[in-house]
Amino acid sequence: MYDIVILQKQWIKGLSVRTTNEMEQTNERKIAPLWQQFFTQQLDGGHAPVIGLYSDYEKDENGAYLFTAGQLVDQQLAQDAKEIPGSTYARFQTRKGPIEEVVFETWQQIWSWDQRHLRTYTGDFEWYDERSIDPKEAQIDIYIAVDEKIVAKTNGIS
Repeated sequence: MYDIVILQKQWIKGLSVRTTNEMEQTNERKIAPLWQQFFTQQLDGGHAPVIGLYSDYEKDENGAYLFTAGQLVDQQLAQDAKEIPGSTYARFQTRKGPIEEVVFETWQQIWSWDQRHLRTYTGDFEWYDERSIDPKEAQIDIYIAVDEKIVAKTNGIS
């Protein structure tokens, strides 16, 4: 279901919007239009990987958060960039399929899995690389920041 990885802090630049998971289930959703705007502008030439960062959580998945669609930038260019925190992450890989379907399906698995209270809500992200070029047959990774002490106690059992 997932594996545990430790990542150093990174930075992304892109477009951001504040939203909630509840809002994303309505016609008032903000993330899909943000992605459309991001790709229309073809920030940084549109090269992979592209990151969807969830940060600045109000509390947990039931509160507001900041979503940023962006691309990695060098630390020297990090001014006005959003930080992907250095952390221990649970990395979930979607199956191959229609991009919106597999992303939503994997987030549903994450919300169910989260009942073990491993998440830190310090920053989670979706990683879109060359495997997601064909939106009808895409595969992505979703990284969820987790408490390394709790993960160690559970031995990373998925």
